[in-house]
Amino acid sequence: MDSIVSSNNSSIANKDLEVVDVDRHSVDYQPSVWAEYFLKHPFLTQTHKKSETWIKQRVDELIKEVKVMLHNIAADPPSQMDMIDSLQRLGVAYHFEEEITESLSKLNENTLSDHGDLNATALRFRLLRQHRYYVSCDVFNKFRDEKGSFSSSLQSDVKGLLSLYEAAYLALPGEELLDEAIIFTTTHLKSLVDRLEKPLAKKVLHALEVPSHRRMKRLEARLYISLYEDDDEARNDVILELAKLDFHLLQSLHREEVKNLSLWYHDLGVKTKLTYARDRMVECYFWVLGVYYEPYYSRARMMMAKFMKLFSLIDDTYDSYGTLEELQPLTDVIQRWDEKAAAGLGECYELLIRVLFGTVKESEKELAPEGKSYRVNYIVEMIKKGTQGMLQETKWRDEKYVPPLQDHLQITLFTCLYMALGCASFLGMGPEATEEAFKWASSNPKIAKAIATICRLLDDVVGHEFETGRNNVATAVTCYMKENNASLEEASETLLKMIEDAWKDTNHEYLKLTCLPTSLLMPYVNLARMMEILYRECDKYTNVHLLKEYIELVLVKPISF
Repeated sequence: MDSIVSSNNSSIANKDLEVVDVDRHSVDYQPSVWAEYFLKHPFLTQTHKKSETWIKQRVDELIKEVKVMLHNIAADPPSQMDMIDSLQRLGVAYHFEEEITESLSKLNENTLSDHGDLNATALRFRLLRQHRYYVSCDVFNKFRDEKGSFSSSLQSDVKGLLSLYEAAYLALPGEELLDEAIIFTTTHLKSLVDRLEKPLAKKVLHALEVPSHRRMKRLEARLYISLYEDDDEARNDVILELAKLDFHLLQSLHREEVKNLSLWYHDLGVKTKLTYARDRMVECYFWVLGVYYEPYYSRARMMMAKFMKLFSLIDDTYDSYGTLEELQPLTDVIQRWDEKAAAGLGECYELLIRVLFGTVKESEKELAPEGKSYRVNYIVEMIKKGTQGMLQETKWRDEKYVPPLQDHLQITLFTCLYMALGCASFLGMGPEATEEAFKWASSNPKIAKAIATICRLLDDVVGHEFETGRNNVATAVTCYMKENNASLEEASETLLKMIEDAWKDTNHEYLKLTCLPTSLLMPYVNLARMMEILYRECDKYTNVHLLKEYIELVLVKPISF
């Protein structure tokens, strides 16, 4: 699933298999930066004097106030859109789902013909597409000159440029106009940012770093609270107070969840026995927190995080430890789904099987009272398919075979287990996750392939140098270079373009799949977003020190209010 970023091709003895000097593709991974932090840290230090009871009561009061505000500005679409956008970025929009849905339904009928400047047009376009209303990109034609280029008169409209920049990342396949918009807005925003007042300059830099459509929503809420607080012109103090108090309450819930998961992982015993694997329970939870953060998804987060950790252990076993002779019988056990058959595989593999089967049984038991234990079967089948592919990758590695790119992707889109994660996100959900939904998720739909493409290619682009250095399985970069006699730069450029195309496919499927509720499609979009934070530029899941600051912001550092 993930790139390996340090090399240590030493020979390791496996006493259980009575093998000496086994040539393994092992890695000295960075140890956890958290250790038992969430198990032992009480989080009792408070930066405020308010009780939790008072905070909850105050949040309820503020929610009522904001609902009144939303109603009162219904006749002013630009102001209404700004408020909805703020609520979403600040992470509190889930309190106002009905009000926002009603507002955007009316907005969809209103073309804003009387007040359609670039900022309003682009914001309307983005908000509606985010809520699965199709809006043609032709709405931006009025901002182009007779030659078809964006008008030079827009170059000084910073708010308009920023709004168009953010909107353009919701592009669908074939919308070249939005590709041009990204280039146009990026160029001019970069040239203007040093001359802007600080609040606006900070917003521009924030957007240029990562557009809002590709940000992890919980981290975005924490960061955007600071941006919003500094903006005297746009700030609404009622909304700001709500955002801070709500973040505090959710942070307390999320801390408790990660503590319980850390305890679960500690009790498995894998940290001391599967020492070849990355110790990343907190990072796995952070990953899942990016999929859904709302309080009503607590069970879903807990279940998904356990499978996320399982997938990471499986990946490291195949990628960084096992030999073909060892992995063949391990794969057979998984394909037969026969726990007893694991006897004799060796301590590491037997423990992995116990953990795998134990987690599956635990999930089935939890879902059984609701008649939903069948859900786990779909994940099991996807694990089987993924490990079959991992065994094939091992054969390619040992044969030093570099397949054509499409042959590589035909296997590795499954071995990254991202499609399995999409399905696993449904496990702990409510009644909307029907058996038909699981059948759909396990049928490898286009949106699942799109996010798996983003996962696989981002992983391979940032991890190519290190994988090549340890003679591991060929990356997508290697495959493209060989097949096309291309340079590393050419291959990386092509694969990054494929990632952008996969994002457009993700956006398209999110709009197109009207037979599915948003709650089942949003996890797929959010999984794609998490690849951007974890793998754009470098592999932060492996190089965990690079991820520590983000996790601290979301789970450790209290917010002042």
